[in-house]
Amino acid sequence: MAEDDKTESENSEPSLIAKLKSDKKLMIMVGGGALLLLLIIGGVTYYFLSGDETKSDVVTEEGVDLETEGALGEGEDAASGLVQSKFEKVHMYPLKSFFFPIKLKGKEESGHFLLVTPNFSMSNPGLGGQISKNLPNIRKRIYNILLRQSYKNLTTKIKSTKERVKKRIIAKVNELLPVGTGVIQEVYFSEFVVK
Repeated sequence: MAEDDKTESENSEPSLIAKLKSDKKLMIMVGGGALLLLLIIGGVTYYFLSGDETKSDVVTEEGVDLETEGALGEGEDAASGLVQSKFEKVHMYPLKSFFFPIKLKGKEESGHFLLVTPNFSMSNPGLGGQISKNLPNIRKRIYNILLRQSYKNLTTKIKSTKERVKKRIIAKVNELLPVGTGVIQEVYFSEFVVK
């Protein structure tokens, strides 16, 4: 009878799970299809949830004056409320660094040093040639301005000292430049270090 049970189970068709386990190609196809389905669902979900957030990030200013509204004109920019701004080219003239010891009131050395690297913002690009011609005199005036600064101002009142130095440098350098060639508009310090 035990032999009859064996022949009966051998004669019956294998179940679907047994077929899937035995057929490796079919198993790879089913797994690949499931993975593809998951990727498609994930992609669609990401697309709908991310949306177009750039449009919602644009903030419009409520107090837009009439000149700005008139400047928009017709077209896509007027509809979206965006204003195209025009940038002017900035003409810069870099100077070499100034490095010297800081003196105390009694002409004694404080043991600290000042490192300053100024850059000029010029009104036009042709002014660079005039600055180059007068560079020794310009450097001498800047050196004298920086040398007159007290140790106390350089260490405690740095911001106000920088502004005062900038104004003096602009005035003294513009005195050296020929009239009509342009002016120094601003002085920027890429380094202003007290060590």
